[in-house]
Amino acid sequence: MKKFAFVFAALCTSGPLLMAGPEPIRSSDKEMKQVAPAPPACDFTWTGFYVGAHGGYGWNAGDGTHFQAKPSTTSFAELDTQNLDPENDGAFAGGQIGYNYQWRKFVIGFETDISWADFSGSNDRSPIPGTGGSVPGILTAHEDIEWFGTARGRLGFTPICRLLLYGTGGLAYGHTTYSANTNFLNGVRYPAGTDDTNIGWTVGGGAEYAVTNHWTVKAEYLYYDLRALLHVSVRPALSPWIMTHRPWATPFRSA
Repeated sequence: MKKFAFVFAALCTSGPLLMAGPEPIRSSDKEMKQVAPAPPACDFTWTGFYVGAHGGYGWNAGDGTHFQAKPSTTSFAELDTQNLDPENDGAFAGGQIGYNYQWRKFVIGFETDISWADFSGSNDRSPIPGTGGSVPGILTAHEDIEWFGTARGRLGFTPICRLLLYGTGGLAYGHTTYSANTNFLNGVRYPAGTDDTNIGWTVGGGAEYAVTNHWTVKAEYLYYDLRALLHVSVRPALSPWIMTHRPWATPFRSA
């Protein structure tokens, strides 16, 4: 609504100029027009503080959960190392605050944001493949991502007035609830899980356009890596154990 009001006012202001009839050009007017300064190359600057909101969609592009029998595969009838991806995805929304400084066509800045997420995914496999044939049982992996955030630097370039193309990267953090289980369907299970906040890094880029002097819109892609999750599942009454290893990554964000 505010944008339409601004455009309408601009049209109204320019309307009388378009409807006015031509006036005779005096010599003094002609000389004045000849010495009038040229309009600025761009009437907008990226320098300053800003706050905003964002939303988008994300999905996991990690390598999945690795189920590995220890101390050797022979502990579980030649059980092969397995890879199972929960394939979690979902929507997110949040807010950001930052500062930009523009020098000529270059822009440097800093931004921090927080997002509430609804990422969830599960996967299972049964029976469990082995080198000597399938083993009765089921592997399961489940992951939820509740929120995540970043603290990043931005470095960009303005190819045309009001358009900023930039790269960004820095600290990332997020809260995940993760569980995995190896169930041999005979009462023997090897569960593993965590409910924790992880810290890692993020890198990406985007494009931002100033619609007015006070409002901008942007599209952004970020790749997150919040470190791997390593769990060891041990049953005290049994000698073998299972290690689960989860590389965690959520590689998309639009704002």
